[in-house]
Amino acid sequence: MTTIEQRQLVHAPLASAQRFLDGFFAAHRGGDADDAHVTLHAGEMMARDALITLTPAQRPEDMTPRFAVDWKDAADGPYPHFHGILTVAGDEDYDTFWLVLEGEYSPPGGIGGQLFDAVIGHRIAESTAASLLAEIRDESERQFGAEEERKTRAS
Repeated sequence: MTTIEQRQLVHAPLASAQRFLDGFFAAHRGGDADDAHVTLHAGEMMARDALITLTPAQRPEDMTPRFAVDWKDAADGPYPHFHGILTVAGDEDYDTFWLVLEGEYSPPGGIGGQLFDAVIGHRIAESTAASLLAEIRDESERQFGAEEERKTRAS
């Protein structure tokens, strides 16, 4: 198993984090499916469609949202299946929050896949995880900006 940990700072209120995450994944769901269909990127040149499942994984001691997250290649290609936890963590004030993704995957393809992962695959996986968090961040910040603009216009 190979582990990944990525963090992304979101410039939006911590109190709205759950709503922004719910909105992001709802916007990417198709029909009645529980999976969200998201294109994950590894740098500028590489993109794969993935099916992402987000399941609430709140514990009694958690003060912020926590989800189990799984993703796999939408076409069932020879790509790793990721399993981890997506949490929202507070920042220094309540005007920003962190998205934290921690998890693991097994490189497909036996020894050849493990060698590929050691040479370049792990960097691709980290880049892919970072791109997912960046997409969630960007959408959350857009949504927050639009809400603030509507408030300004209404006053």
